[in-house]
Amino acid sequence: MRNEIPCEVIEDLLPLYVDNLTQSGTNQIIKEHLKECESCLIKYENMTGQMGKEELKEEAPQAEIDYLKKIKRKNQNKIVLATLSTILIGAAIILAKVFLIGSPIGDYQTIAEAAGGKLRITGEISDTSKAFRRYEIKDGALVIYGTRSSFLNHRRQFTLEYELNQGDILVNGDLVKADGTIITEKAQNLYKHKNPYVGGMPGNATLAGILEIYPNLGSFTNELQTSYEPYGWTLRFEHEVLPSNQMKFDSMMESYATVLLALIDNCGGITWTYQSGDESVSRTFTLHNANERVEQDVKTFSVSPERVQELLNLLNIK
Repeated sequence: MRNEIPCEVIEDLLPLYVDNLTQSGTNQIIKEHLKECESCLIKYENMTGQMGKEELKEEAPQAEIDYLKKIKRKNQNKIVLATLSTILIGAAIILAKVFLIGSPIGDYQTIAEAAGGKLRITGEISDTSKAFRRYEIKDGALVIYGTRSSFLNHRRQFTLEYELNQGDILVNGDLVKADGTIITEKAQNLYKHKNPYVGGMPGNATLAGILEIYPNLGSFTNELQTSYEPYGWTLRFEHEVLPSNQMKFDSMMESYATVLLALIDNCGGITWTYQSGDESVSRTFTLHNANERVEQDVKTFSVSPERVQELLNLLNIK
């Protein structure tokens, strides 16, 4: 019998034989083979823990085999159904979150107006693939929730009202005080990064970045004068300014210089240079000029975020 049935075939059948899932005729063939083949017998013993040829199991009744097969199929079906159910439930949750519930988003624009103890906020989500769903006040900040834009909801604009007696609230980075005062994110950052010494160029650069001098007026190199008072900072713009744009350029730089003089403690003058046609232009805005422009000591605007905001409002810097 051993020579008629290859060991490889018997080895493939052994797991089914051990689980009583083979027919009676197959069982008899396997039993005869195991009586003659020591190698296959050892594999069988490792599977069952039985020792010796006399311990070979008796054939299971056919009815029991059929029952076990039926149970195995049922268990397999249950596993498949459970897996499919899990996938469907997960997909439903994801779809509900994407199209119905929404998630917090930060890419939106707002205009906040305070009057009569109420704050009116109008805004629009910037991403055209998103739609406004709802909002909540969380830890003193306005949180906007958006969903994927669809036939169910494609509205990007929103209007909200908030009772200011509930306390201060952050709206898209801007702080709205209970008294209706609005302190923009720019004013908060400028106050946070005010610089005690003009010789600290990283601090100067941070203030210039917050004011957005480069995006609005172009790139420039820096030169510091810290050898004697009044200490100063020169911004050398690298591009040409058209003669027709000179007045606007200088006016914007005067506004920026006023803020820099207010927030850099020992700075006494801001100078900027540029080329305009055949003319090399150099302008200097002193502490005296800044005081005259705001009609008070410009340094007093550095004492609080509220005062920084007052200065930005006076200079019409958004």
